[in-house]
Amino acid sequence: MELTIQRDDLLRGLQKSQSVAEKRSSMPVLSNVLLEAKEQQLHLTATNLEVSFTGSHEAKVTKEGAVTIQARKFYEIVKELPFPELRITEKENQWVNISSGTTEYNLVGLPADEFPQVMKYEDVEWVEMEAPLLKEMIDKTIFAVSTEETRYNLSGIYFEKVETEDPVCLKLVATDGHRLAFIQKPLPEVTKFAFDKGIIIPRKGMLELSRLLEESEQVQVAFQENTAIFRQGESTLIMRLIDGDFPDYDTVVPKNCERVLEVDRPRFMEMLRRMSIISTDRYRGIRCKINAEHMEIISNNPEIGDAREEIPVTYQGEEMTIAFNPRYFMEILAVMTSKVISAKMIDESSACIIAGEEDEGFFSVVMPMRL
Repeated sequence: MELTIQRDDLLRGLQKSQSVAEKRSSMPVLSNVLLEAKEQQLHLTATNLEVSFTGSHEAKVTKEGAVTIQARKFYEIVKELPFPELRITEKENQWVNISSGTTEYNLVGLPADEFPQVMKYEDVEWVEMEAPLLKEMIDKTIFAVSTEETRYNLSGIYFEKVETEDPVCLKLVATDGHRLAFIQKPLPEVTKFAFDKGIIIPRKGMLELSRLLEESEQVQVAFQENTAIFRQGESTLIMRLIDGDFPDYDTVVPKNCERVLEVDRPRFMEMLRRMSIISTDRYRGIRCKINAEHMEIISNNPEIGDAREEIPVTYQGEEMTIAFNPRYFMEILAVMTSKVISAKMIDESSACIIAGEEDEGFFSVVMPMRL
């Protein structure tokens, strides 16, 4: 294999591929990116067996071939090369030479035939979606996805078509058992999606897709059996769907909440950051004392000390004291845009619903703590 390619073009592809490749794996080849030079193109492929990335870039190919090299180091090298063009040459025993001007690297590679086959898809029906809208929906739910390996059916975002609405909507839901995030947006084109019941797409794939969606106004989406495919330009993400049933999340959303609090979101976020400074894994809860005009937050850590602060609120309902994990609140508030948010509760032991007028179609639920 021998070729020359523009550094910036290659860098864009490597940035995506190295984030998909496994950082640590019992299979060394999963930490590599597959380079395939053919028909005046350099094709990049990376996979962690759950999520795969493929991308193509124009190149001057003088000798076709394929090899794999360590994805992260290759990205770091290309990022620091001094000239706009570089040369890649495969040597004997899968050694790969990378040169630009007077700078030269030789990297150990692995044979291309050791690289796993990427999930295949054929004759899929592509549906075009607005990339910024899909990114917003992902970003407003992914923080609530479970990172516990034992809770497999909670380790992704749940996608569901809502065809009973007019217009038809797409619904995304995520939960880790402590908090839940929900968003629903009108998207008539989802009627073409090739799934009937809801599907669960893994967290890793959603993180990569959110990054990919930053670069375009449109994205093409397709589904085939147990696979979701997202294509933007010459870049494609292929994800294996999670085989499991998403829980009946509607049962945890409290109904008929008579206690309603409204508070300035930016000011509340700053307050939570200050109060959580003395929190630790062992002592991470805060108490919220709420009356008609103020909310007092108290953070207590016997190993460090305590802190308290008051913030003006608008509140309807009986005075109450309720405890929460401040990190859960901060992660919710960080993805919202509303100037003022509402928090609705039944009582001190019930879940809290957080929403805002400017965050249309979105709400989040947080379970209280016992302190």
